[in-house]
Amino acid sequence: MTTPTPAKSAGRPMDIHREAALLDAALDLLAEVGYERLTLTAVCERAKASTKTMYRRWANKDELMAAALRRAACRAVDQTADLTATGSLRGDLLHNLVPTGGAQVQPSPKYLSGLLVAASDDGSVGGMTKELVRLHHARLAETVLGWARERGEVGEDADPVLLADLARAAILHQVLVADSQVDAAFVESLVDRVLLPVLTSRPSGDAQ
Repeated sequence: MTTPTPAKSAGRPMDIHREAALLDAALDLLAEVGYERLTLTAVCERAKASTKTMYRRWANKDELMAAALRRAACRAVDQTADLTATGSLRGDLLHNLVPTGGAQVQPSPKYLSGLLVAASDDGSVGGMTKELVRLHHARLAETVLGWARERGEVGEDADPVLLADLARAAILHQVLVADSQVDAAFVESLVDRVLLPVLTSRPSGDAQ
């Protein structure tokens, strides 16, 4: 898996704390109002920075959001350290998929719909958005299945990409279509009715 790396900008250098404040403000507003309604003025107001300061670093909204999404993607990679091993595959999935503010946070409809809008962009914003969406559960899936293999709970053919795709799709449906929260009850149903049966099933040719 390729870890996202910060891209160089043609803009003038900015104080690292000021830059972080602007990028975090952009991500916060994405979650609150969505991509289309997010404005540069609102980002500057949230970060308590002037528009002149922001334009020294990014020329437009697309450049700012590409940088903000890159920051979020790097953060998603770093959150692997927040995962907890419980001693079983079921326990690992239940514990680490429930939003707690650590490895997983409660996704808002505005944030997820904003990501889907941004992903349709043909430029760097779209590319970074797709990478961020992919990373949301990819590292969790790789880590949890790695633990399960060590314990002998799954074979080498257990697919972390499939696990991540199933979890991501179910969560998107729960938040955007069912208009519900990703809570412990939802995660338990997802794990017991979908994820575990898929991960632990054996091909029909292997049946004795």
